[in-house]
Amino acid sequence: MIVKSMSRKIPSFGQLIGYIDRDEGQEAYRIRHNLFGRGQGKVRSEFERNSDLLAKRKNGVYLYHEIISITRAGGLSAKAHKERLHDIAQAYIAARCPDNLVYGGLHQDKEHSYHYHLMISANRAGEVRRLRLAKAQFRQIQVGLEVHVLAKYPELEQKVAIGKRSEKSISRQGAELERRSGARPQRQEMLDRVRDAFEKAKDRTSFMRQLDQAGLDLYVRGQTLGVVERETGKRHRFKTLDADLSGRVNDLMRDDGQVQEKTGPAGEKEKQPEREARARGAAEHAPQPKSEPEPEQKPQERAGPAKAGSAEREASERSERQKAWREEIDRQRSQGRNGPGHDRE
Repeated sequence: MIVKSMSRKIPSFGQLIGYIDRDEGQEAYRIRHNLFGRGQGKVRSEFERNSDLLAKRKNGVYLYHEIISITRAGGLSAKAHKERLHDIAQAYIAARCPDNLVYGGLHQDKEHSYHYHLMISANRAGEVRRLRLAKAQFRQIQVGLEVHVLAKYPELEQKVAIGKRSEKSISRQGAELERRSGARPQRQEMLDRVRDAFEKAKDRTSFMRQLDQAGLDLYVRGQTLGVVERETGKRHRFKTLDADLSGRVNDLMRDDGQVQEKTGPAGEKEKQPEREARARGAAEHAPQPKSEPEPEQKPQERAGPAKAGSAEREASERSERQKAWREEIDRQRSQGRNGPGHDRE
C-alpha cells in the first residue's frame, strides 16, 4: 500500500476535480466529505469559497493532492477491491483531516492496482488558518493506516511497506570488512547508537540526555545537524547515517518548540533546526538586558488573562462554526437521500 501527499500553492481546484472525475462509472465510490454540492461546478465553488478565508501569504498552500493505492489481490473481485479501498480512504480522512473539505475518486487504470485521488482543502471548513501536520504526525497516520489495513483486510494481501525502517545499504568495503573479520562498519555502529538514543527519547531534552549517555554530542554546522563522538572527535551527519532518521530528529526538535516556523516570504517552508540552534546558542551567551521598571511590567501581566480569554473565544467560535457547517451538510444530505442521484457514503 502507498500513501502519497503533494501540496499545491495555486488554487487549481477545477483542474484537479476534472482529473479525479476522468474515470467514468465510479460515481458510487465518489467521496464528498464536508461538501454540500454534487456536481463539479458546485464542488469547485465550495473549495474556492473556503480557500478565500485563508490569510494571503507568499507560497502558501491552497490544497493537497493525495493518493492511496493498493495492489490487486488474487481471488478478489473488482467490486470487493473497490469497497475495501473506499472504506480505507474514509478511515484515512477521519485520521488525517476530519474537518477539512475532501473530494475523492477511485481510479482503476493500472493493471496491478486500484487507487484513490483525494483533493483536500488546506484549511478546515470555515477556518482562516491552514492545517499543518508535522512530518512525524503525517508518518504516524500513514503507519497507523497500514497497520489497520493489514489487520482488518488480510484478503487484500498487502505487504508492509510504509512501516519498514529505512536501512541504509552498507558500502562494498564495509560488507567485505564484516565478511572477513566480523567487525561492523563504524558508520553502522554509530547509526545504531543514535537510533537507540532516539527510540528511548520522548522529547528533545531526553534525546540530548540519551546522546550524552552514549558518549555523543549534538552539533550544528550551517544547515547540517549531526553528532560528534567524544572519544574520537569524529563527526557524523544524520543525513549521512539515515535520511529518514534525520527527518524524524528534526520533527522531534520542532514539535518540542525548539525550532520555530519561518514567518518570512517563504510562506509554508520551515526554518532549518540548525539555524535556530545557532540562534539559541548566541542568545544564551549574549548579555542579559536590564529588567524593566515595575510599572511597565504590570500591563504585560494583565494582558495574559485577556490573551487566554481571546483564545477561548476563538475556540468556541470555531466549534460553533463547525457545528453549523455539519448540521447544514446533514440537512442537505437528508433531503437528497430520496433522490435518484444519492451516492454511497
